[in-house]
Amino acid sequence: MSSSRPVVAVIQARMSSSRLPGKVLVPIAGKPLLWHLVHRLRKCSEVDSIVIATSTDSRDDALEDFCRGMNVRCIRGGLSNVLSRYRLAAEVTGAQILLRITGDSPLIDPEFVDYLVAGLRQANADFVQLSRGARCAHEGVDAFSRRALDWLMTHAADDPVAQEHVTSWFKLHPDAVKTVFLPDYTLLASDHVRLSVDTADDLDFVQAVYERLRAPPGEARLADILSLIRDEPHYRDINAHVRQKSMTQRERRALVICQGGGSSGLGHVRRSLSLARALRDVQGIGVAFVAPQEVAAMISAAGFVVHPDLSVIGLAGKEKFDIAVIDVKDSLTRDDIAALAAKIPVVAVIDDGSDRRLPATHAYYPPVPQARELSWTGSACRIKIGWQWCILGFDPAHVAVSREKGLIVVSMGGADPMGLTDLALDALKLMQAPFRADFVIGPAFASPDALASRIDAQSPAFHAIRNMTDLPALFARCDMALVAFGVTAYELAALGVPALYLPISEDHVRSASVFADAGAGDVLPTDATVQEIADAVAQLLADDARRAAMIQAGRRTIDGRGASRIAADLAMAANQTATGTGSSEGVR
Repeated sequence: MSSSRPVVAVIQARMSSSRLPGKVLVPIAGKPLLWHLVHRLRKCSEVDSIVIATSTDSRDDALEDFCRGMNVRCIRGGLSNVLSRYRLAAEVTGAQILLRITGDSPLIDPEFVDYLVAGLRQANADFVQLSRGARCAHEGVDAFSRRALDWLMTHAADDPVAQEHVTSWFKLHPDAVKTVFLPDYTLLASDHVRLSVDTADDLDFVQAVYERLRAPPGEARLADILSLIRDEPHYRDINAHVRQKSMTQRERRALVICQGGGSSGLGHVRRSLSLARALRDVQGIGVAFVAPQEVAAMISAAGFVVHPDLSVIGLAGKEKFDIAVIDVKDSLTRDDIAALAAKIPVVAVIDDGSDRRLPATHAYYPPVPQARELSWTGSACRIKIGWQWCILGFDPAHVAVSREKGLIVVSMGGADPMGLTDLALDALKLMQAPFRADFVIGPAFASPDALASRIDAQSPAFHAIRNMTDLPALFARCDMALVAFGVTAYELAALGVPALYLPISEDHVRSASVFADAGAGDVLPTDATVQEIADAVAQLLADDARRAAMIQAGRRTIDGRGASRIAADLAMAANQTATGTGSSEGVR
């Protein structure tokens, strides 16, 4: 369109997105996300030209290559100052009206973009919004004048909101420039739906609606998507839990260091992933992992960057992190944590009884006796102890419980170094009552093939389960569980699964005792005989009333929201540190 006030759509994009790195080139319906934006903006009758504004960071060289292939102008400026990129784009193109287009909005609606620009023109305004209270599902576009941009550069160039979110500054200061409020845009009037792509779940949503509508790349109409969601609301559930960052929220990054695989099992990895999702999806914090190579694929599949080694000090020195979370057994020392704390403002340990916890700023524990007995002399760490801080590897609210009468699950961790699975097998062989038993063989069991053969040969009711990827679903089916004490005990309680704990040490006996005190399970002695184990299983399996009481007690004890609480606590600490408003809270 030829105009005395040329309109330039400026797409802000970078490869280093903290919550989903590289998302702007991730394929959707076979085409890169940015391709969708350019394709849809080219349908706008009110847009004269399109610019992609990226950074001079070497990671964004790929975006310059993309622009050449799409015949789109590429502007490169500061990585952290988005406002300066808009100024550069305006100067280079001579734009008099600019569209701020976020590079994570592949479902942008061309007709709505035209509606905003036309409204801005007709009112000779500097910024345009829908009327207060208007419902509109659209995301990812703001229209503003060159005068408004110049005003920002003169009066708010140093404001963090203006630098990072540009036009959001006008929403917080509505009287700064002339703003026109347009009537509802009826075609897109809807309650909020997440349409931006910030996380892996957002990407899954967009892919899913494209497949359901069978639309060619770039041709899924937003009105059709909203109709689909109204008719089939389960599509909304794919990413409804993901929260949009607020207009004033600065970018934050967290480094999660976890140990898993081999002899250490997967419990630490699964609960670290739960906490990472809560940080990313609920608190809007980008997360990277440091973890062993053998669990890197599991973490990458959840949408996180993984550095597959434990050289964390060098990484913390090269990249900026606001939070570090340490969930390991033995891979780091006290000096390592002290070195991290010197580089990262908020450093948290999870259920850590070693002395490496002392230099941390935050520590979280279940209410086991050992946690309350730890000495914190000389430490400034904030300590939180209680059931509410227990992290699970899943959200129990999303696990369908459907119990099978007489089904026993036997699970002894990832490695079972004490051979408890064989002990349980020998015990269950002595039982006469009708039942079935599923034996979970962990990834680091010694001689797993031979063990599986022994289990399957004992009885048609005995089944060896290997390579189990969805333990919660298995737990949710069982009538009771016989397990080694560990992370599994917390997960069983949250699902309301009656459990007998086979501890391998007196330390485990003490920890398991809090579950017995809560009424969620029973603790067997460390020297329990085969017959004693068999008798305990048979008694619990025959006592429906007692199991029912354990079900209720477990659910009352652990609500499954520990990861969300810790993520919120850490996000608040990071914000307080950044603004200098931290408190001197201590042990709880």
